[in-house]
Amino acid sequence: MSYFITLAEIEVYLRRAARASGLEWGLAEEAGKAARWLAAFDLPGPETMLAHLQNLAGKDYAAFIPRCDLERWQADGGTLCPVITGAALADRSATMLEGNTLRLGKTAYPILLAATLGQAARFHRCGFTTCWSGMRLDCFGHGLTIEGDRDSLLLAEVDQVCCCKSDATTPQQIASTGAYSIDQDIFKRIDALAFETFAPATEESRAGAGAGLTDND
Repeated sequence: MSYFITLAEIEVYLRRAARASGLEWGLAEEAGKAARWLAAFDLPGPETMLAHLQNLAGKDYAAFIPRCDLERWQADGGTLCPVITGAALADRSATMLEGNTLRLGKTAYPILLAATLGQAARFHRCGFTTCWSGMRLDCFGHGLTIEGDRDSLLLAEVDQVCCCKSDATTPQQIASTGAYSIDQDIFKRIDALAFETFAPATEESRAGAGAGLTDND
């Protein structure tokens, strides 16, 4: 059974889910935006982000931070997190805008990384290209072009990724503002994970609500 969810709801739910999984709020916001960006093109952003967060559950995110000083970025834990790495790439947008290609080693869910670069593309009003395993995504602020082997689009892990400024000027597909159809069971898992960001009530918090135990009348 499918459930229709707005793009704004996708961003909120996946932001909370990412925070509950251990990402600090700034990176969790990037995760929510990336999931929303993909859903706007009817791509499984929420589902893919959930799968990535579940794979990293209970692990130290510091192990997945990119070593940006290397010629090919690597993570001490072996696999780069696409959200953290995407944010690091966005911070180095000027390098790509100057015509340089940034190369990455083993990366989880590269489509999430490409979506994070889509946010940088919106800021710079240009396009950024992400390539892996015969797949090329040109991400613009509100547009997308997909070329190559679509079987590689949703790979859970690839050995190398290349990112650079796009030489394309016009996207093939423009983002939608409509609702996104998601499997109800998957949405329930996202909802349950997002709910973990809400602190459970304690005796102290209950006492602090309203007049509590103090009668000032």
